[in-house]
Amino acid sequence: MSKSSVAEAPPSVTPGTAPLVATVATVSVMGVLVVGQMYVTIPLMPELAGAWGVSTGAAAASTTAFAFAHAVGSLLSGPLSTRWGRRTVMVASVLATALVTALLPLAGSLTDGVVLRALQGLFAGSFIPMAYAYINARVAPHRASLALTVVSACMGATVVIGQVEAQLVAAWFGWVWTFWGTVPLLLAGAVVSWRVLLPEERQIGGGLSGVKTALNPRIIPLYLVILVGAGSLTALYTGVQLYGPDAVTDGGGPLLALRASALPALLGAALVAPFLARFPASRRATGALLVTVAALLAAALGGNDAVALGAALFAFMAGFSTLGPALIQSVGARAGAAAQTTAIALYGFTLNVGAGAGAQLAAFFNEFSSLALFLALVLAVAVCGVVRGGRTT
Repeated sequence: MSKSSVAEAPPSVTPGTAPLVATVATVSVMGVLVVGQMYVTIPLMPELAGAWGVSTGAAAASTTAFAFAHAVGSLLSGPLSTRWGRRTVMVASVLATALVTALLPLAGSLTDGVVLRALQGLFAGSFIPMAYAYINARVAPHRASLALTVVSACMGATVVIGQVEAQLVAAWFGWVWTFWGTVPLLLAGAVVSWRVLLPEERQIGGGLSGVKTALNPRIIPLYLVILVGAGSLTALYTGVQLYGPDAVTDGGGPLLALRASALPALLGAALVAPFLARFPASRRATGALLVTVAALLAAALGGNDAVALGAALFAFMAGFSTLGPALIQSVGARAGAAAQTTAIALYGFTLNVGAGAGAQLAAFFNEFSSLALFLALVLAVAVCGVVRGGRTT
């Protein structure tokens, strides 16, 4: 058996295999609710600026605070789960997020808003990596790729769903209900999650030994790939908001439709997951990156046309939805069972750092086409990272 075959072998399932449908449905819905909080403030910037008495640009600091605190929460989830177990960390994350979400509409200044958004991000940050680690460890190996693809697609959809939800709820009920309306859903979801997810014993591989294994040279390139991948995702959608076609930059229905145009791609990625699971994770990641590069080149060439841009966003999300599960499986397999949770926590950390940085990156460009070309170049380099990660021993 070759070294590459060993590297891509699925992790063994710990005693008590999780039920596929109930697990995927629960984690997916909760992921949309929790992770979606990162993006709900993007269309609410004018309302938040008015409530806090600051400019729209200043109010954007709340989104940045959430993103980077979210990354810290992802990093902390590894050692916390070693002590308490993945299920406990996930449910506690949801409960704490619900509490801070309830307080957010009461913030009366930019300082209060940034602090609460940072706390919200910190607590929410544990959910993504622990959800991925739980599925990678507790779902049957031959179904793990499908489960990860569905969950990853839902997580990726939050960048669209979060904005669409906020735009609609704010228009119908007022912006404060974007947060208050989510609180009972989070509380109910915490109860369901506790009942559906399986309890776990104390894990092995914590401490410095687990970190050392999770930082071995075969995994680091994969962390860098998701860093630039997630950064490209948020930079792309921020660029659409700032420099998109004239038909959509004024907001309203056209912008809503453009944001929603990528959602069918996420469903498509889940449908083809059983077929793609036949290929090694590194090959799936390479192919997915090539799709995203092609989509960004198409966006750069046709970004002034709303239809062409919508098609490019569709293709980009199709590639990104396949990239995430492939990287998670590669990271988990190369880290081994002892350091798997720590490695996936580091994966979540780099993902969130990339997402936070990407939101700021778009401001450094003056037009959408140059931003899209730059992102295409960065992701083309990331292909080399996947190849190197697969060959380094």
